[in-house]
Parts: sequence; structure tokens; C-alpha cells
Amino acid sequence: MKTNFTFVSSLLFLLCPFFFLQAQGTSEDLKVQLSEIMTMWPGTYNNSKQIDSVLNKGGDVWRLDDSGKDGFLHVQSHYIALDVPEIGEHVLYVEEYRDLKPDATYRQRIYTLGMDSTGTQLRVKMWPFKDKKKYVGAWNDPEMLAMITKEDISAYPDICDLLVEKTEKGYLMSMNGSDCTFGTKTFNYQVFLTKDVFSYRDKITNTETMEVISTAANYIFHNLDRIE
Repeated sequence: MKTNFTFVSSLLFLLCPFFFLQAQGTSEDLKVQLSEIMTMWPGTYNNSKQIDSVLNKGGDVWRLDDSGKDGFLHVQSHYIALDVPEIGEHVLYVEEYRDLKPDATYRQRIYTLGMDSTGTQLRVKMWPFKDKKKYVGAWNDPEMLAMITKEDISAYPDICDLLVEKTEKGYLMSMNGSDCTFGTKTFNYQVFLTKDVFSYRDKITNTETMEVISTAANYIFHNLDRIE
């Protein structure tokens, strides 16, 4: 028994530096990925091509007047990198609107990106604005963007963070299973990011009946092409 213990101890001693280097490598890989995401993501996107294709095939487009309800949404997205150390090292301003109408706000948030405490997982934390109107249009107003402070936003709980996974084609970012649950509602939001396309889908599910309470286009990805 003593011999086996000594052998195992010696083996672990020899392997530990290897595992340490592997862990370091993983952390370094994530830093590279984080830098790549922050380079890739900023830009302006919309899914006008997808909407044209849906209409040409006789599909539904969910307009602001609620016609085509539950069909595809026509969304334009602006992702802008911010230099706001008070909020985080890697920060994005997000403003989206529907039907190409800048005053029809669909989603407005601050995203902070970084590694978790273990250094093994990239995460995206989402921060909605406390005042839903104060910064509308900031995507087109650098002076407004420069005014944003941490006091203007409030983070969603960690259970609603997007976990980042690098794939052969890009980056998949997803909430973890049913973690983002409040009462009987589970929220799911996914993003797939490539150099030229930002895709997303989201839904709310009743945790007791598993019925989908809210989604668009039957939870199919909305594919927004980079236009700037």
C-alpha cells in the first residue's frame, strides 16, 4: 500500500507542472478569444435580407402594429465598444430597434465581458438601463455614450450570464440551461457571432407546464448581417 501511495504521489508530482501549464494555456486562450470577440462584435447589423426571404416565401413578419404576430422580427442592432473602466475592462453598448425605426427600441443594454473567477470560462453579463428612455439614440450620439456611468445600469443576476463557447465557425453564447428562472418563468437567450453575422434567439418558458410563453419565429435564429 505504501509503495502504491508513493508511486501515485510521485506521478502526481511529475504531472502537476503539465496540468499547471495546461491551465495557463487555457487562460491565455480565453484572453485571445476575449480580444477577438471585442474586435468582431462592434458594428451595425440588421436582418433585412432574412426578412425579405421570409416575405418572399409567404412567412410572417411581426410588425410594430402586431400584424404577423409571433413571426420574425425585423431588427437593427448597434454594438459599440466603450472605454468605461468604472463599469469594466471590456464593455459594449447595445441598442436595438424594430422595423428600422430608431425610436422603436427593442433592446438596450450594457454588456461586460470577462473570465470567471476560475479563469476557465468567458461570460457576458447583461446590464439593463434603469431609465428606459434617457439614453435612447445614444448609438448615434458619442456625447451621450460618454455620459453613461455605473449608476445608470443594474446587472441581471449571474444566473442569467451568457456562457461563451468557441466553435469552428464562431462564438456561441448561451444562458446555462434553466438557470435564469424567476418564479415560473425561465428565460433563454442565445447569441451566435461570426465576423459578418450576429444571430440571436430568445424565449420565455413556463417551468411548470414547459409551455413557451413568448418567442418569435418559433425560436429560430434571427440572422443579422453586418452593414457597418
